[in-house]
Amino acid sequence: MNQAKQLRKALMLELGAFVVLVASVSLLWRDNLLLCAVALAECLLAIRLWHGRFDLSLLFVIGGLGSLAEAVFVRMGVWRYANPSLLGIPFWFPFAFGTTGMIGGRLAQTLAALWEATRPSSPAA
Repeated sequence: MNQAKQLRKALMLELGAFVVLVASVSLLWRDNLLLCAVALAECLLAIRLWHGRFDLSLLFVIGGLGSLAEAVFVRMGVWRYANPSLLGIPFWFPFAFGTTGMIGGRLAQTLAALWEATRPSSPAA
């Protein structure tokens, strides 16, 4: 049961990190410089908390590919950002998107482990 308690604690931390990031973008999107500083600080804090190879891979791959895809989508007219700064996207976007990807990866791992830890054991054969 101790493992389930630790997993629930990790889940709350990950959900909290996600909520803070979403709130930051929602409240600060009009000021690209301020939001970039806040998103970078949140990204660095997330790296301090979760810095395994898988975490860093998620951060860089999702932040990089997500930003590239956004730039293409904006260029093709799929949508546009209200406050773009570079290639049609705000320059805080890679930090926020990469951090969201890393948090999402952590959430998926924690949920899977929590479900496994709380699954009823099968009767002995």
